Amino acid sequence: MVFVAGKGVAFSLLLILFVLGYYYMKAAERGKRYPIRRIRAFEAIEEAVGRAVEMGRPIHFTFGYGNLYSSVAPQYVAGIAVLSYIARLAGKYGARLIATFGVPEAIPIVEEIVREGYRSAGRPELFKPEDNVRYLTNMQFAYASAVQATLIRERPGANIMVGPFYAESLIFAETGSWTGALQIAGTARETQIPFFVLACDYVFIGEEIFAAAALASGDPAIIATIRSQDIGKLIALALIVIGLILLPLGVNLGKLLFI
Repeated sequence: MVFVAGKGVAFSLLLILFVLGYYYMKAAERGKRYPIRRIRAFEAIEEAVGRAVEMGRPIHFTFGYGNLYSSVAPQYVAGIAVLSYIARLAGKYGARLIATFGVPEAIPIVEEIVREGYRSAGRPELFKPEDNVRYLTNMQFAYASAVQATLIRERPGANIMVGPFYAESLIFAETGSWTGALQIAGTARETQIPFFVLACDYVFIGEEIFAAAALASGDPAIIATIRSQDIGKLIALALIVIGLILLPLGVNLGKLLFI
């Protein structure tokens, strides 16, 4: 019975978040707008693109060593959304964009995103798939070495990295710093965030990459879902506080509700 109760509580919380997300999306479609605090790293993307154009250098973007079929897939998708925004800016300013990645399944996605970015700005002739979209390899350190070589060879004016990063994070950040690029990075893998903070100019910390993905879409309905996520976090914090209060009294809230 305890097991059934635990599953029921978890399912109820999931259902609450689902309903809240649906409610806020519908409210946004009716014209309601939900403010989001400023994310300096997101605002700096246009600055980085403009800087690269002024310097006559390309923009480099990479996702990190992740994939589209595991627990890090949402981070990779967030990186794809940010890349879409960068591609539109590259088209707007006539910048050369180089997207490097190591997931073969993402080849058609990345290619179409970059192509559409130039096309939406009325500059489809700037898109060169063999130059703008570079699938490297799905072997981690071979991919890391290839990105490092790309940074050294191309010397981008902006190096933007958003997605799931592992041991390659500091390799990219240090190399980008050596080339003099303005660097913007973000990941939800907490073990890699400190490396980005040390070596990059602007950083998305943790879940900020998902907020950046929503902002990059420009869709009020998607942006509104952040409100439901915030409420979910408040519920989680409230349960933690209640659990800490009850624990000295001999009541384990975690076991009582979720096990």
